[in-house]
Amino acid sequence: MEASDKEIYQSVIDSIVAHEKIEINGGDNVDEDIPIEPHPTWCDVLKAVSTINRYIDDRNDPITRKFEAILGTFKWQLHLEATTSLKETVITDFFQKS
Repeated sequence: MEASDKEIYQSVIDSIVAHEKIEINGGDNVDEDIPIEPHPTWCDVLKAVSTINRYIDDRNDPITRKFEAILGTFKWQLHLEATTSLKETVITDFFQKS
């Protein structure tokens, strides 16, 4: 089954229009009607790590121990990132001058 010249022409034109829309929108081809789920907060992730750790506490095999170590490192990294993102303040920042 061969495509006619008109079908080929229309496909090329449709492709060009789609490419121009991508350039105009900055490559964002996300459907506007679909709600975007927000990323979990670091607190949510720490809760998940804690839940997983409670689950694997009773297991005693090498893979579980490795996984537990990786989760511990991940938890440490999250705390480090949270700590380094803190803004340094002094006590007088919290009082208004009269």
